[in-house]
Amino acid sequence: MMNKIIYMVFIFAIFSCESKVKYDKPENLIPKDQMIDLLYDMHLADGTSGVKNKNLENNRNYMALVYRKYDIDSSQFAVSNKYYVANINEYKDIFEEVEKRLLVLQNQYQNERDSIIKAAKEKHTLDAPKKRIYIGDSILR
Repeated sequence: MMNKIIYMVFIFAIFSCESKVKYDKPENLIPKDQMIDLLYDMHLADGTSGVKNKNLENNRNYMALVYRKYDIDSSQFAVSNKYYVANINEYKDIFEEVEKRLLVLQNQYQNERDSIIKAAKEKHTLDAPKKRIYIGDSILR
């Protein structure tokens, strides 16, 4: 009897966690594969907020460029994002793919950074003047 009660509470908890708000699929919904690309680019644009560009400008807002690239506006993104949030399994799939892409990019740049640091250290070691090593006490000489 106690097991049945625990089982019922568990089932109730699972169903109560599911979102009850369901949105109809919007007419201008951004397709899932494009949403992945869009969110990936948005994360990259957001990550550049404190970085100077080639014109030595920083704190530029690149989101407008992302919207232009995908030929959408912020309201279309908001409506599509709201729909995917309400369908949490699809949203989870989208973010897992975005995260995977970002990790690949991070590893790529980390490897390049490590190789540049290694090359700089090797160059510094090769260019360093040779130090004389004296054996014994210098006062005795």
